[in-house]
Amino acid sequence: MTDNKWWGDFSFDNQQIKSWQIGERAITIKRSVNEWNCWNLDTEDEIDQPIVQRELTDNNQESDTAEKMFGRYLENHSEGKIRILPLLADRSVVTRPATPLTLLAGESARLFISTPIWFSAQTLTDQKTLPTQQLFLDLPFWRPSDSWFGASTIDGQLCYAKYTSARVQLEHLEKRSHRAITPITVINHQHTPLVIERINVPVNLLHLYCDNHHQFWTSGITVKTENNSKNVEMHINQKVPSEVHSYELISTPRIKSETNKLIRNISNLFG
Repeated sequence: MTDNKWWGDFSFDNQQIKSWQIGERAITIKRSVNEWNCWNLDTEDEIDQPIVQRELTDNNQESDTAEKMFGRYLENHSEGKIRILPLLADRSVVTRPATPLTLLAGESARLFISTPIWFSAQTLTDQKTLPTQQLFLDLPFWRPSDSWFGASTIDGQLCYAKYTSARVQLEHLEKRSHRAITPITVINHQHTPLVIERINVPVNLLHLYCDNHHQFWTSGITVKTENNSKNVEMHINQKVPSEVHSYELISTPRIKSETNKLIRNISNLFG
């Protein structure tokens, strides 16, 4: 990881262009009179490079790029300021270890999984009659595919599928600028082994943090299985993961839960 901080509050002059890029992947924003123009230049494959924020000129905008405008967002009271924030996905993310994991009876394990980051942009205004912040961009750097996760076509939920390695040792997990690390502690109180082929990670219920090396982390999750029960207890930890010693809170959960303890059917959490 690099120490490049690409989020925060940004001021734009009229006709000024700023871009957030990972290699050829780019999200570009331009301020015009009473509007914001946006471009979303995607690539098929994820690029393992740092996210870089830089200023552009109209000369930097290639002709084919200029034609691929993603959106125009009108604002009569533009202050020329926006807030860029990383966010976690707006649905749960299903991850698949490279090989199935088997947690023996009575054992526990701590797994580390990487989940994708979204790019968000909000307008900032001092007008007392208007909302102080309005979200106008909410895009993944790379959109995961859709996936249904559950025991049946009725009992389950629509998720994103982002297959990645679940690592027992943190140093073996590849760290990327456009992903966050989610620690998951699994405690198997059953009398039989627990086979984990897929994990449904409810990232839309988690806080997003950043450490002093600008690596993103989420709230930790603890999952407990009980013998002779089809349900599991899932606890969303309120404290920052123990692996993070210096941090800042980046964003709060997309979905606010009244409790940190959730009861889920085991088939809706592990596959």
